[in-house]
Amino acid sequence: MDRLRVALIGPGFIAQRHLEVLGSEPGAELVGIVSRSLPRAEAAAHRYGGRPYDDLERMLDAERPEAVWVCVTPDAHGDLELGLIERGIHLMVEKPLAADAETPERISAALDAAGLIGGVAYHWRAMDTLAEVDEVIASRPVKLLNGHWHDNLPGVAWWRDLATSGGQMVEQATHLVDLSRRLLGEGTVIAATADLHPHPAFPEMDVPDVSTAIVRYDAGPVGTFTATCILGGTSAQEVRLFADDLAITIRQQGVLYEDARVKAVTATDGFTGSRLWGVTGTRYVPTGNDPFRDEDRAFLDAVRHGDRGRVISRYDDALRTHRLTTAIRAMAAPAA
Repeated sequence: MDRLRVALIGPGFIAQRHLEVLGSEPGAELVGIVSRSLPRAEAAAHRYGGRPYDDLERMLDAERPEAVWVCVTPDAHGDLELGLIERGIHLMVEKPLAADAETPERISAALDAAGLIGGVAYHWRAMDTLAEVDEVIASRPVKLLNGHWHDNLPGVAWWRDLATSGGQMVEQATHLVDLSRRLLGEGTVIAATADLHPHPAFPEMDVPDVSTAIVRYDAGPVGTFTATCILGGTSAQEVRLFADDLAITIRQQGVLYEDARVKAVTATDGFTGSRLWGVTGTRYVPTGNDPFRDEDRAFLDAVRHGDRGRVISRYDDALRTHRLTTAIRAMAAPAA
């Protein structure tokens, strides 16, 4: 197997998951890691391989990577990707595509014009549990979708700045919106609203801390999304689907089916481990794969074969999700 020369920009928290793959994948040779902080790049290179840099152009000139993982803050997207595209480099980009609505449009057009492969790390799409969900809802059409991202306030300063992060719907709940498109097809934002309450420890914060939206899908179902960062920890990161006599709860850890057409059983809630006595048709299916590994492997395979159809989340498709989340943000914004 030919080994692709790959590099990564921005070895922060989520990038570690990609570095775990790239540093050990037989089909990839990790040649460079770039960070504005050279000590951070050195620490990542010591752990995963490759050579550390604090200058992107110097890394590109020295290492000549064929594909680059872009794991930067939302506001840093744009010229970075366009420069890589000019050099003929394939891109795997961490979500969200940007903090604004316009930048990904330019990047997507440039990727298409250059004939390069662009992927986006919507790792929920790579969960092996989705195949069965697809089979079930093919015969039991979904009539309602609820997406919940209920968590605490991230500790990094950039997340609290709307111009830098894009806000919670764009930066976090985007996984849920993207999964809804993966399952139900395209949709249109019908209504959205958001509020920002005082945070004495962070008086400069301008990211709404509660948000909600209604989306109508072209195939018929209606969906609602709620997001909040006012809690003490993770309460819910999930998509719930409702069909006749059926509820399906999808989380990263697994999928819970509650089917009234199956006789009562004694079961265990796979999320909490608690016993469910006499629950009608309750069944839990744990996630059996590593979605980060599989999405990265799929992207490497797509680059190797020159076939963007092998990418689990293509850039041009992810752009449709970004349009939805930025539309939610725009509609939720209070009138000036």
